[in-house]
Amino acid sequence: MRFNNKWLAVLLLLTVMPLSGCGFMQKLRARDYLNKGVKAFTDQKYDAAAQYFQKTLEMDPDFEIARMYLATAYTSQFVPGSTDPKSEEMAKRAIETFKEVVARAEDPAKANKDAMLSIASLYYQLRQYPESKEWCHKAIAIDPNNAEAYYRIAVMDYDDVSEKTGIQGENVEFMTPEEKETAKANIEEGLENLAKALEVRPDYFDALEYQNLLWREKAKFETDEAAKAELIRQADMVALQSLELRRKAMEEEAKRPKKLGI
Repeated sequence: MRFNNKWLAVLLLLTVMPLSGCGFMQKLRARDYLNKGVKAFTDQKYDAAAQYFQKTLEMDPDFEIARMYLATAYTSQFVPGSTDPKSEEMAKRAIETFKEVVARAEDPAKANKDAMLSIASLYYQLRQYPESKEWCHKAIAIDPNNAEAYYRIAVMDYDDVSEKTGIQGENVEFMTPEEKETAKANIEEGLENLAKALEVRPDYFDALEYQNLLWREKAKFETDEAAKAELIRQADMVALQSLELRRKAMEEEAKRPKKLGI
């Protein structure tokens, strides 16, 4: 039996119409779940928000903003330092979901930088510094002017070193030669990354504050008193510069019109 072109066109139209309608309704439901998730998140009902965002993705797996929201809802249920197993589970779920956001980018060179830094932040709060640094470097690879990524690397370097040296450097004499070399390498890595961050953002007062802290750490390993004094002098100078920039930023913030909550 043969169909003429007219009847074939009608048959195809009848076949496609229900599918199109179904797809439209599914996307409409996905949007509804997304809106409910945003409302729940705004109300600080993060578990409910995550469930709505999951339903959004079930309805529309390509709804990428919902995936980002889902990861954020998981992050909001993570409490750094908590011994509650659920807290760490939420951090792991957030990391995996943010990784999905990055992996699903159409162009890897334009992957979501916010997702990358969120992964780095979560690993940092879980005290998994190598993994955190890895994601900072990934963010830098697609955006060499990412001042925050450089800064985060330096913060981890400082944390690593300061935990070993002691507040006044009292533990330095008890460190092994290998530990000292590692600490010195971390200090230099941190200072190099802060220099890059400040090259991008000269008014980055947080970066200046950690430059101050790392120079003080470097001074703890210096045996020449004149050289040590010079490092402390440099640290004092950038500490004052950081305070001044912070003060100016706070003044500018105070001048901005306040937004009324609805």
